[in-house]
Amino acid sequence: MKKIINILFGVVLLFGMTSCELFGLDYQEDADFVAKKTDNNVNMTALQFINSRPDIFSSLIDAIEYTGLQSLYEETGNTFILLTNNALSQWDSQKNCYWNREQVIGSDGKKVHGSTWSQYDKNKVAELLKYHIIKGEYSFHNLDANTVWAETYGEGKFSYTKDGETLPGDTAVMSIMIGYDRNLPIQFNNYEWNYRGVLSASTACCRTTNIHLINGYAHVTDYYLERPTRKFLGQD
Repeated sequence: MKKIINILFGVVLLFGMTSCELFGLDYQEDADFVAKKTDNNVNMTALQFINSRPDIFSSLIDAIEYTGLQSLYEETGNTFILLTNNALSQWDSQKNCYWNREQVIGSDGKKVHGSTWSQYDKNKVAELLKYHIIKGEYSFHNLDANTVWAETYGEGKFSYTKDGETLPGDTAVMSIMIGYDRNLPIQFNNYEWNYRGVLSASTACCRTTNIHLINGYAHVTDYYLERPTRKFLGQD
């Protein structure tokens, strides 16, 4: 009986070792642990990277071509928030996409979700894209849990009067922070005035972050970002 048990144990052990190798889970051969590093560098500009992934950025590619902003995605020293098809046009799977939230007038005079960028004012589409490009490079190397308000390429500068003094204001800014979580999610405009509301500490605005481009950093998101209101900024 003992002999049979030993044989069974050996078979189980052998199968366990073999299955680990079969499924790519090779066991450690020695006690010296070697950490694996993930290279976040891509040898491309933001525009090249976007064009390399039409499977997820086809709507963004079309929007860039529609507005003629290709050169902006080639400029150096910026942070590019790259909007996926889910963020822009996939209304059937993402009700908060731009085409569904910013509806257009259909042939019957009723509001419907968009189906092509030509249905939208070119300046408005350009403003959407420019707001998602931040001046300066922001990634894990210079962010923490403290909120940073960064200037974007979007327009929206204005003057307002407060306590009898005329002051400059700008709604084309974006807040950036890293959430309190072991995954360190990067969060943009994490405030209650957003259509997504306040994100929890473990919820990120992005699906992929910290992509190091030739001309800056990129963060990929399934949600387009709304700009802060004047009221929120205390300018009304």
